Amino acid sequence: MHRFPPFLVAAALAVPLLAAAERTPLPANVQGVLNAITAGELKGDLSFLASDLLQGRYTPSPGLEIAAEFIASKFRAAGLEPGGDEDYFQVAEMVDRRMPPAQTALTFEGPQPITIPPDAVTVVDSSQTSKIERASVLFVGDKDPALLKGLSLAGHAVVVRQPDLAHLSDDQKPVVYRKMRAFDRAVGASGALIEVTISPSKPRPANARLILPDKQQHLAPSLVIVSEQLWTQGAIEGATLSFDVPAPIDQKARVKNVIGILRGSDPALKSTCVMLTAHYDHIGTIETGASMSQSTKGKEGDFIYNGANDDGSGTVSVIEIARAISRLNPHPKRSLVFMTFFGEERGELGSQYYGAHPVFPMNKTVADVNLEQVGRSDSTVGKQLNNASLTGFDYSTLTKFFQEAGRATGIKIYKDAQGSDAYFTRSDNAAMAEQGVPAHSLTVAFDYPDYHALGDEWQKIDYPNMAKVDRMIALGLLNIANSAVAPEWDAKNPKTAPFREAQQKSRQH
Repeated sequence: MHRFPPFLVAAALAVPLLAAAERTPLPANVQGVLNAITAGELKGDLSFLASDLLQGRYTPSPGLEIAAEFIASKFRAAGLEPGGDEDYFQVAEMVDRRMPPAQTALTFEGPQPITIPPDAVTVVDSSQTSKIERASVLFVGDKDPALLKGLSLAGHAVVVRQPDLAHLSDDQKPVVYRKMRAFDRAVGASGALIEVTISPSKPRPANARLILPDKQQHLAPSLVIVSEQLWTQGAIEGATLSFDVPAPIDQKARVKNVIGILRGSDPALKSTCVMLTAHYDHIGTIETGASMSQSTKGKEGDFIYNGANDDGSGTVSVIEIARAISRLNPHPKRSLVFMTFFGEERGELGSQYYGAHPVFPMNKTVADVNLEQVGRSDSTVGKQLNNASLTGFDYSTLTKFFQEAGRATGIKIYKDAQGSDAYFTRSDNAAMAEQGVPAHSLTVAFDYPDYHALGDEWQKIDYPNMAKVDRMIALGLLNIANSAVAPEWDAKNPKTAPFREAQQKSRQH
């Protein structure tokens, strides 16, 4: 789960377990499924998945490949049907792109010439090397795609100002991020020679990017520069721009989502599915994770970001819940899709790829329950025992299924006022929501010691609490799978408008 900025969470009040007498007993076969989810099984799986052998499961890396094979072996043992195009693997052929530092200054020539030195320029993306000489500058304003309507950008150097993200509220950030991405896509498709983004702060070196081969050219070269010099001299409009864009360093990358299917038992409902997902990648080592880490301080000699809680805990929970539910005879009425995604840490890539290449059509996918950070109970706001929270808590009726499951299993499902909406678009559930599927991420600790740090290791997981939470998740999943009424977006909540629109478009196809 991505943090930007560090998360602020309200402390959840300690919630006593419901007395056994207050709970309605579950059917014996369902209780047997829940009992099969044990702390020992979770610990065994995670002690391997988050071991040093896998080198932090960076996308792509040999460690991630080992993790994928491990997960597939568990799905195979559970008797799940392979859901990929290669057995349990949904394979994506991608390009791993790194941009070298700028070697020349970026210059604006006009009444007041400006020279931006190379160390103040960050090249974010480029499909090829190019030499731009005296391209006419078109200043657009802010990164809002609505400002591009009616403009001809072809052959121009587009200059745009980036919002000051530090001064946006958590509610505003997701909206602004979507506008910025849409703006960049529009510029990339316009024939513009280059996009120069003026940042309110000094740019950092660009992260490496994983992209699909057919989208290599979707962006013009985009640069982030220190802005104060430009604004004080006011010399952008009417000027020309010159810059030597360096060539990208591309390597082919073959990466995999891991998918297992438990086919439904109801003749009518088995063509619909419920998804249980998590991302199985992390940020690798000090070398690969430098730009994504919060700390490089660990025990002496440690250089591996093991990612036990983020999101090894979600991954092994998917495995163990799948193993337990697969024992049910008959199977749940709807089909269940158990999936672990690659590349969440590099921009929700695996979930976005699945959204474009679904096993079940999106209009037949009734819900996605995405697990993030369910293993650590030592939250930064206090111990989190016997409770869990969902992002987008009041965005859909999916929450009610888990509240009901929580009452039956002694787990309190609560809304975190700061985290619910702010974190809705910061994990893999967002890619499913953008396809119209009611999708939420479930978590135990939104923030915890060792987030994206070297100390996030399997020994620090609260396995008994994770097992309790996973039993609740399994029951909630069964409740959705067996319900004649599927979860629906809340039409009264204006924040769900884009997701409801996407769902309506999906149902029309």
